[in-house]
Amino acid sequence: MTENIPAKVVYGNKVRANNNDVSIFSKAWEEFLKKQVKGDIYAVYSNYESDYTGDFDFMIGTEQTSGEHSITIGNGEYFIWEVESNDLAGVGKAWSEIWKSDLGRAYTTDFEIYKTDGSIAIYLSINANP
Repeated sequence: MTENIPAKVVYGNKVRANNNDVSIFSKAWEEFLKKQVKGDIYAVYSNYESDYTGDFDFMIGTEQTSGEHSITIGNGEYFIWEVESNDLAGVGKAWSEIWKSDLGRAYTTDFEIYKTDGSIAIYLSINANP
């Protein structure tokens, strides 16, 4: 399923990451969860070196101003990948499925949204003309 998303700004702390060292993600989440923020939480992937095998920027944040960095999630068409289970293992499983898929990813900005109702979805930037 695709959806046209309006631009939004997310505030948080950014790190350079890659999928070969998952400890970077654990540390970022650990630091973020100490803040006890309210509202929807975004995990944003951007500034891709190449694709999911290269380096990229990773930031966890909210739409409320807090944290050292901000990123604008550009408006546009995103493929929405619903996460089956509402836990981090479900998110990892979803990413494994995404990497194996033939989805025409643009590798501009992707994000996970953790809604206050407990649902999780991954929004993937896709090529306009696959």
